[in-house]
Amino acid sequence: MSITSSCKRCGTCCRQGGPALHGPDLALIRAGRLQIDDLITVRRGELAFQPLGRCPEPVHHEFLKLAGQGSTWCCAFFDETTKGCRRYHHRPMACSVLDCTDTGPLLDLAGQDLLTRFDCLSADDPLLALIRDHETTCPCPDLETIGRQLEHPATKAALLADLEVAVSRDLAFRSQVAASHRLSLARELFAFGRPLFQLLQPLGVQASNTPAGIRLALNSR
Repeated sequence: MSITSSCKRCGTCCRQGGPALHGPDLALIRAGRLQIDDLITVRRGELAFQPLGRCPEPVHHEFLKLAGQGSTWCCAFFDETTKGCRRYHHRPMACSVLDCTDTGPLLDLAGQDLLTRFDCLSADDPLLALIRDHETTCPCPDLETIGRQLEHPATKAALLADLEVAVSRDLAFRSQVAASHRLSLARELFAFGRPLFQLLQPLGVQASNTPAGIRLALNSR
């Protein structure tokens, strides 16, 4: 059965998030079918949902995926009115193999030949130096371990204090680079991924900007 005939155009898969990009999708970027600003980097250490997964799992290798719409992960190219894809004829590989009636090909593809931001930039692109500087200055912490540590009252306060420093450093880096290099938000998310304070939200950690600086608090769960 073909993907076209089996698709019910319900939009469920698209609303769950844009696809990860794989090696063959580099041709779409080089042809201008996908723009850098359409993409977001998921860094090693983040928690993310695997295809058809029910719980977020640690990311062991960074990858690129299509950005979401607004504050949601709903694929940027999903058209809510038609329940269709605005880039259907130039869609990424993961979308082309997705079939609601047979998820085997999608699961076989998961984690294989993943594209990263380094695949998309030329060796002389000035953005590369900024990315490497950010990775050194603001590495993504092991969020799975942090989640377990936050469960222990004896270590929670010290851990939140350390994370406040890391969140502040990450935001300061982004702010300085955005100002000095006129980076758009979309380009920032491609280059550096999501800010650390957003990555902490699934763990119940909320950030607030106070006169004394960034403060983190753990929601009751």
